[in-house]
Amino acid sequence: MSDTRKVATVIGNNKFVEGYVVERLVKAGYVVRVAVPQPALVNTLRPFGNVGHISPLYCSVTQEHTVIRAIEGAEVVVNLSELSFGKNKTKLDIYNVKAAQNIARISAAAGVKKLIHFSALGAELNSRSAYLVSKKKGEDAVLEAFSSAVILRTSIVFGPEDQFLNKLGMIASYFPIMPVYNVNTKLQPVYVGDVADAVMKVVQQPETAGKIYELAGQEAYTNRELMTWLVEWLRTNNDISGLSPALIRLAAFSLQFMPGALMTPALLNMMEYDSVLSQKENGLMALGIVPKTLEMIAPIYLYCYRSVNDFTELKKLQHRIEQ
Repeated sequence: MSDTRKVATVIGNNKFVEGYVVERLVKAGYVVRVAVPQPALVNTLRPFGNVGHISPLYCSVTQEHTVIRAIEGAEVVVNLSELSFGKNKTKLDIYNVKAAQNIARISAAAGVKKLIHFSALGAELNSRSAYLVSKKKGEDAVLEAFSSAVILRTSIVFGPEDQFLNKLGMIASYFPIMPVYNVNTKLQPVYVGDVADAVMKVVQQPETAGKIYELAGQEAYTNRELMTWLVEWLRTNNDISGLSPALIRLAAFSLQFMPGALMTPALLNMMEYDSVLSQKENGLMALGIVPKTLEMIAPIYLYCYRSVNDFTELKKLQHRIEQ
């Protein structure tokens, strides 16, 4: 008797986004392989499905035989793997270009029906960011090897388990000064649940083949505007200060080794370059998804960093989301 189960492979190193994508795929009836460098770290995803529906397995995108094993027999492949920090162009090319191309080539050879490749808003060959240049090269390499692949360019992704707003919330609750890095850089954060929903729309809609979608939230903020909103919501009365970028970089380098790693170079990388829509049409809207606002979702999970807690207000927020 032949096995008629639908198989999807999620390749990545970002447990945050992976978890939401895996959950959506399982609910849609897929058996999901979570192909990551450290499979033990994603065992917490197993409860999202019945026994055997989620299979963590070892995969290093630089070791081709592990990629082949992960993709074999899958009809859907979602590539979330990337190197998201650093300025070493050689390493960025290895992970964001060559590895992405290999995944696309292997997917095409294996007869994969749908390949979804994650990229980043602002990915351009003329970008000042070596990371964004590598992401654009990766897109081109993927489409060359798998012409019907779908590219999802995301802004900074936020949600309960994020390493962005949670880190900023901790900084605001621990320090009297809220340092603002590159005060005029613009961000358009997108909710992780909307990103996962976009993946499922792409999986289910054949007309998405070969297209590039930009995924962002409803509102764009400068770094200063975002920090101002955060401090006002947390009621921490921090002094919002646009310190020298070099000084903030030095602080981040030192604090990354402290317990809790409140500030890290990776956090600053998220805030260094504009991450907003380049087109008028939000890819989420094109896929039939109304983006959830940061003001609607973030206060729920940032509540623990507030200087004064009003649980009546928290219940009102939760009720508003449920509606």
